Amino acid sequence: MVRSLMLGACAALFSATSAFALLPEPLEQALSAPINEPVAARVDMRIGVNNDRIMVRMVESEAGESDYTLLAPPEDTLNEAQRELWIDLSDDDESDESSEDSDESSGFGAEGFDPEEIRRIIGDDVRFLREEDGRLIYGFVPLAMPDSEGEPDRTEQRMLEAMQGEVHVNAANGHVQAFHLRLEESVKPNFAARIDGFQFLQDFVFDETVNGPRLAGMHFNIAGSAAFQSFDENMTIEILDVEWAAPTAGGSVVEATESH
Repeated sequence: MVRSLMLGACAALFSATSAFALLPEPLEQALSAPINEPVAARVDMRIGVNNDRIMVRMVESEAGESDYTLLAPPEDTLNEAQRELWIDLSDDDESDESSEDSDESSGFGAEGFDPEEIRRIIGDDVRFLREEDGRLIYGFVPLAMPDSEGEPDRTEQRMLEAMQGEVHVNAANGHVQAFHLRLEESVKPNFAARIDGFQFLQDFVFDETVNGPRLAGMHFNIAGSAAFQSFDENMTIEILDVEWAAPTAGGSVVEATESH
């Protein structure tokens, strides 16, 4: 569910290739390090659209069904935008439960960090940019959007060519700490539309249960104009607290724990 909130905003672009060239050594090691794949029993998160935010709790059953509870603000004090966000989240929850493919789209687990997805997006033309605040920062021109499929059309290709990306590796622990995509110049997909800004940002923290990066937050922004009307839309997800589920029989053995 967390992934679907953000990924629905991204265009479908070309599929992954099966082989990857070696990247600069610290980045290659960060993307090659083995990690556990626990599943969360409970996730507390803050979700925001533009200036309106709600805090929710997702609890996942043993059957893999997700149930959402509004934590703040109280439901009878929600403004119109907050109420719409809460209703949309509840509707998505119900549709996930009734979908045969719900296991692929609902819940929250180690899929928040996907090293092969990062490799697919960055390709092999990656350069070291700088070291800053304990991070090794690598730059690239993205080949695809997150979780995309299919060949890019002309507009999508223009977007990709006008974008720059960064991967941040924590110099102390050697794990990925951030992943950024930004539009560097405006793109005009047709005579009546222009995209002036685009950002897709992910931040990760090291989680002992995962033994690697765990999603801490995501931010998406798109701005421009269409049909002579300006728009500037933002969505933010902050992961406030995670309680990992006990492993199932035959799964990797990790202790049920909380991650803050």
